[in-house]
Amino acid sequence: MKWFFLFIVLLNAGFLSWHSFVQDKPKQKVESVYGPPVSEKIHLLSEPSAVSDEDYSAGMVVKNNIETALSQALANADRLADDASDVFCPRLETERQDDKRQITQALNALGWPYQEREITGKRPKFWLYIAAPDTPALAERIVKELAAKSIDSFVINRAEMKNRISLGLYSSKARAEASRQKIQNASGYAVDVYEHLRNVPIQQIDVSEAIDERDWEQFTSRFDLTKTMIKVEKNPC
Repeated sequence: MKWFFLFIVLLNAGFLSWHSFVQDKPKQKVESVYGPPVSEKIHLLSEPSAVSDEDYSAGMVVKNNIETALSQALANADRLADDASDVFCPRLETERQDDKRQITQALNALGWPYQEREITGKRPKFWLYIAAPDTPALAERIVKELAAKSIDSFVINRAEMKNRISLGLYSSKARAEASRQKIQNASGYAVDVYEHLRNVPIQQIDVSEAIDERDWEQFTSRFDLTKTMIKVEKNPC
């Protein structure tokens, strides 16, 4: 019994010694490895962090939509600016009533609104004449010769132009030059051209609808601009 009690005491002492040794043994320190969480995104300090992946994706969609809308708005603005630069409100001016009638008939046929008025302005004129001969009798003889060749003329009796033979007044330099050459060849007399400015009544027609170049070309194709005295201004609307 004595030995048994001693054995139990020694066994307990050994167990206590072993347990104390195990607890006193230092644990090995595990170094942590730094790395961003797989499920989260990295943000700069100046950027607000997304609360969740859904919020982040929604923000990107909104941003893309805004950028798309802005790009479309800028493109539309450029297109409108280009379109606006291609249109104009034309003004037509003519001295002759026949030309005015042709213009208004064409405008009415197209249904283009317009306003018309008469103004007075200076326009270049080209007067054809034959220099004065030495005597009034010679001037009268020349007029008769011209009449025999179907050329209209008359003798001027004013002081500084006395005895000059007038052959007509032209609004176009090209037409004046063509007539000069024709009369000169037919009559055998030298014909001069005197260019000057004169106050004349002008028929002015303003188109009050914006017209583009294509429509304007179709409109002007109705006229023979080489035979009409029509001046055109392409004014902004």
